[in-house]
Amino acid sequence: MVAANALAWEMEEEDDFQIRRFLSQGQMASEGASVLQLGGSDPVQLSKASSIVALDEARRWDYTAINLNCGCPSPKVAGKGCFGAALMKDPKLVKQLTSAMYQGTNGESPITVKCRIGTDDDNFEDDNALYSSMCHFVDTVASNGVVDNFQVHARIAILNRKLSPAQNRSVPPLKYHLVHRLAREFPELRISINGGIDSLQEVLQQYKQCPELSGVMIGRAFAAAPWQFSSADKLLYGLNAEQGTTDTVKHRMELLEKFGKHADREEKIWGAQKIRRMILKAIQPIFHGEKNAKRFRIALDEIGGLPKKDQQGGIDKERPPLSEMIIQAAQEHLSEEVLFGSPEEYYEKSFVANNDNEERSEAVKEWQKLRQQQELSAY
Repeated sequence: MVAANALAWEMEEEDDFQIRRFLSQGQMASEGASVLQLGGSDPVQLSKASSIVALDEARRWDYTAINLNCGCPSPKVAGKGCFGAALMKDPKLVKQLTSAMYQGTNGESPITVKCRIGTDDDNFEDDNALYSSMCHFVDTVASNGVVDNFQVHARIAILNRKLSPAQNRSVPPLKYHLVHRLAREFPELRISINGGIDSLQEVLQQYKQCPELSGVMIGRAFAAAPWQFSSADKLLYGLNAEQGTTDTVKHRMELLEKFGKHADREEKIWGAQKIRRMILKAIQPIFHGEKNAKRFRIALDEIGGLPKKDQQGGIDKERPPLSEMIIQAAQEHLSEEVLFGSPEEYYEKSFVANNDNEERSEAVKEWQKLRQQQELSAY
């Protein structure tokens, strides 16, 4: 999520560094379908931010749609910020905000909404009352014809108690049946479900339970162990490697090679000291669960620290390109079976080994712990 007021503010600055930092995409290959989420509650700022995203004359980025965050329960967002999940209390304002976003793009970009099934201001103990409140929100927001696509987290947001965002993802119970009912009773809208879905097996289960769903959204589980979703095209859409996108990879070594080209290009644009640690985060979890995966992550962390280390030590030494160091670290710590194994082989192995929620949640916990350590090491 990018705060709309931050984009609107940076729009007035002569230096566009921060705007590019917020919005830039990889240039080595098409990003494919990608949506930028904005946060805010001011129609003027959201309109300005949307225009920056959709009407960039230099075409430095290419987003498929722009999303309004109506689901984040963080005290900084839904509390002091008065947006995120707090917006669910005022569907008329959300309709005004999405209209402003659409106008800001000159009607050139679809506007979508990410929300929850309600808040603790609703009668959340009565499913029928909670569903009625959710329907009122969705119906109001969609009534002007701008928004027809909603991504719904199947929990309420608890805003009247001091819960952390992590607690708000676990304390309120999941109520998938309410999102399923919404998808069935609003066939003119595109309803996607989100919350607590951690594997492809669970994605398939959601579609089996409710074929009317337009999509299944996965966040932290994908970031924690992305390779477990590498068989999505085949399992969900029946596509083989030849029928997939032009960027479909056959194994993780090919993925690292493609990523290396992207990483080298980004370093030339931004400089190694600014970008290296950030860019290496993307590939740290792709070997989750594999033997010596931790050693590979440690090697990446050491590579990430080299630019700063060289500067502090006054070392004027030309090092290999980042792409070469990534491949070298992988070959040094990981087996050929791991590096060259296909998505199908990995899925079959993980289906047996990780066929319980506890195992998958450990991947998310490990990923979150790693992120905290990286944030501390950056200071």
